[in-house]
Amino acid sequence: MKKILAGLIAVMMSFSLVACGNGAKGTSERQSDQMTETETKEGTEGDVSSESGLYGGAGDEENEASTEFEIPLQEDFVTVEGLSDSYADLENRSFAYNGTVFKLGESTLKDLIDGGIPFEEGDLNNKGNNVNSNYETGRYTAEINHYVTMQFGFINTTGEVKTEEECLLSYVRCYYRYVPQPDYDADMNAEITEGILDAAKQVCFSCPATLTKEQLLENNSDGAEQDENNNVNYYIDSEVYMGSSGYHFKFNKSTNQLEEMSISWLP
Repeated sequence: MKKILAGLIAVMMSFSLVACGNGAKGTSERQSDQMTETETKEGTEGDVSSESGLYGGAGDEENEASTEFEIPLQEDFVTVEGLSDSYADLENRSFAYNGTVFKLGESTLKDLIDGGIPFEEGDLNNKGNNVNSNYETGRYTAEINHYVTMQFGFINTTGEVKTEEECLLSYVRCYYRYVPQPDYDADMNAEITEGILDAAKQVCFSCPATLTKEQLLENNSDGAEQDENNNVNYYIDSEVYMGSSGYHFKFNKSTNQLEEMSISWLP
């Protein structure tokens, strides 16, 4: 009986040791798995930190700084010979197209047509129409590009009937479809600016195409009349007709960029 009992005890101890060995091995593997999982997590967090360095934090600040909105500037602006250095010269109301200067009160519709201004074909069909004494023509339109358009008017100041192409230039307007804005994306602002500056290679006034209200008033503050709509006008009364004429500048209300300008003339 003692031998049988001793044998049973030995067998039971053997099972117990084997069970403890498996338990220790299982714990060790779990710890190893936990270590591996922790290292992997830390490695992932390290990658995220690296990515935030590329796409967030200081990286974002630098990117924002590089794309911060700036009002465009026509850096190569040079006044065409024959135009005034004053942005609103009431004694010389002129503009240039491809280097040719046209003056209100002197140039005719025919002069502008011969000068290559791209009037709309439908408007040109009216050039032979008669205009009575002291009457004006309808508006003529010329699209310079997708972003810049011009309009023109002509007047018969003589005592006889004239054709429209014989009438004197009495009104010219240049306006932009859009101007750059802080809430536009950078690509759109670049495209708008390119359109304005491209048109400025053909059409030139005495002022830069990217004129701001501050620049206008710095250049010519005498006689400037401002209103609540961010317009600046320089007008004088006509000596012949009831009314006044001169310069009209319209500026964007949020950025003070030029949106349109017009020049009118009455003798």
